[in-house]
Amino acid sequence: MTSAVLRRRSGISLPVVVVLMILAYLVLVPLGILVVSSLTPSGLPFDPGWTFRNYLTVYGDPDFWMMVWTTIKFAIGSMLGAMLLGVALAWVVERTDLPGKQALRICLTLPMAIPPFLLAIGWILLLSPRIGFINTLIQDLTGLEDFSINIYSLGGMIFVQAISLVPSTFLILCPAFRNMDPSLEEAAMTSGAARGKLFLKIFLPLLAPSLLAASIFMLMVGFLVFDVPGTLGMPVNIFVLSSRIVYLATDTAGGMSAYHIISTIAVFFLVILLLQASLYHRLTRNANRFVTVTGKNFRPRLFKLGGWKWPIMGMVFIYFCLATIIPLGILVWTSLMPWLMPPSLEAVSMASLSNHMAFFTNPLTLRALANSLLIGVAASTVVALLSVLISWIVVRRGGKSGKVVDFLAFLPIAIPGTMIGVALVYVYLNMPVLNIYGSVWIITIAYITTYIPFGTRSTNSVMMQLHKELEEAARTSGASWFRVMRSVVLPLTLPAALAVWIWVIAHCIRELSSALLLQGGSNQTLPVVLWNFWVGGEPNKAAAVGLWLVVLLFITMLVWQLWGSRKTAK
Repeated sequence: MTSAVLRRRSGISLPVVVVLMILAYLVLVPLGILVVSSLTPSGLPFDPGWTFRNYLTVYGDPDFWMMVWTTIKFAIGSMLGAMLLGVALAWVVERTDLPGKQALRICLTLPMAIPPFLLAIGWILLLSPRIGFINTLIQDLTGLEDFSINIYSLGGMIFVQAISLVPSTFLILCPAFRNMDPSLEEAAMTSGAARGKLFLKIFLPLLAPSLLAASIFMLMVGFLVFDVPGTLGMPVNIFVLSSRIVYLATDTAGGMSAYHIISTIAVFFLVILLLQASLYHRLTRNANRFVTVTGKNFRPRLFKLGGWKWPIMGMVFIYFCLATIIPLGILVWTSLMPWLMPPSLEAVSMASLSNHMAFFTNPLTLRALANSLLIGVAASTVVALLSVLISWIVVRRGGKSGKVVDFLAFLPIAIPGTMIGVALVYVYLNMPVLNIYGSVWIITIAYITTYIPFGTRSTNSVMMQLHKELEEAARTSGASWFRVMRSVVLPLTLPAALAVWIWVIAHCIRELSSALLLQGGSNQTLPVVLWNFWVGGEPNKAAAVGLWLVVLLFITMLVWQLWGSRKTAK
């Protein structure tokens, strides 16, 4: 048997080998070093000695399991809140005769342009027991000086996190509601089925895979995120796993001496998330068994709301106010003030643009802006190109090598930014050959690793729709593999690659956890500068930086929306 036949049967070729090496370097090397670090006395992977004492110390501590229980409550609570609102909004927009649906879709996705930690800061300014505007207003109106709603609580963390997850939940569930074949509903109604039975026998079974997949994904996000728990929980010692890792990695907790604890917590964290990721992958992989869309043209049957239209419009508007208008409004006010003060007519005379002018004149913020754009463009470009190549291997090559590539590309979805940041610290502190520690490139590598799963999920579906005869015709004409990829595959997958590019750059610009752990003297990003202003006691400067960060993200979201509209029009 020739080597060429062996390569065809095994799916092994030079592109496959190159991609496997890249993914192993990006994913397996940091995770391997993280596991090794948990087995050394100091927590540094290349220090001498091996021990299991770290595991006994961490897992034998009752406080650790209390923190795990807090993490579970936070993740489940935020998932349930996001699912309840997301399901309701997706149903209202896709399956009812509510007016102005295009405007509603835009309004419901715009909150994605507000980073979760900035949303949390906005709600601190509104509901902090000491400085919260809403608490101050209620006390002034009622005379109840002891009354306050405390946003610095587990309930406050769940509230803010759930609000921030609603747009993603809405976008995930909309296609499931939109693509349900109305003939199934009509057949049930013709048989005399009531609305309750229609929901239980038709809607629920068809939506179950999408609902379960969305629930698992949002549950994973609840375990992964640092932004909201770090902003609202850390100041009052309410820790989840992700915020504890960040806390231990800072000088506040002793710096280098805490790395053995960090690694041990991270291993437990990884196991839990891998189980969730495996379940999510299985649900999404088997989703095609529940497809009801066929080649025939149909429109989903819309429910008539009648007199409920305007109350429902009011409820949607309330959500938009909670997620966007109210927190952004208080941030605008704070950014115009010289110090913290509640909104009032007397304080208007003190408003100025000095904090905003400082954003454009301060070398720190200008360098952070440049770093954010450079990192975003570099990471999104690599993710888009790598996603197309990975999808080609997974869909076209298949076989064992395709499955391994798909697994490695999907694996980072179970790795939070905090763990990636810590793992890369271990890697590049001990790699003198590639000295990028403290530079923008170490953050770029972190973002590439983080967003590869999201890129490949988009390009996989597009690659499946492209018939391989186009590539075979090019190869028959004598075109090399590189020429086929450049002239056939890339042009056909360009719309999906550009959508991935825009999506990744938007998330790179707003991401905090990895950049916070990997920050150095000259590689700070806008979210890190904002965070440092906030924890450093300069909330007015933080508000100004946050608003310009939102403007940048709004522009990116607008480009994404216009690109989506252009694709739909075609």
